[in-house]
Amino acid sequence: MNEEIGLGELGPKIDDLFNSQLLGGQIGGAMTSMDTDPVGQEGIGGSGGSFGNQSMARSNQLSLPSTDMDLPSVEKTGRITTLLLKKNPIYVRLSDGTEASFTYDEYKKIQGEPALGKNMTLVFQRRPEDASGQHSKVDQAIVRD
Repeated sequence: MNEEIGLGELGPKIDDLFNSQLLGGQIGGAMTSMDTDPVGQEGIGGSGGSFGNQSMARSNQLSLPSTDMDLPSVEKTGRITTLLLKKNPIYVRLSDGTEASFTYDEYKKIQGEPALGKNMTLVFQRRPEDASGQHSKVDQAIVRD
């Protein structure tokens, strides 16, 4: 390929020029990936088509993290079997084994009046598949009769 106007003789070197660091620096790093093909990039539109070597573009494919902002939650319901009001933090244990600790301010925000034998629903910020012993943030606590 011999271009006579403005480009000179690029021929097979056009791929090298397009994939070089020099070109990326010329445009201020605006090109983050050589793969502009939307195939394999879920939720991202491209300009339609790929430039350069297909196999090289696939190996440099952009991998984006999830931007899902939903906080996973788990809801546990059971009878209150243990209620330690004179401890700091206030301790509550449900019949299904769920344990929760509340500061005094958090305890005052519980909907309803906690008492032994009453049903309580706790909503945690936690992934449903997480079975670790780590503590979770209590989003909501509701006491039902």
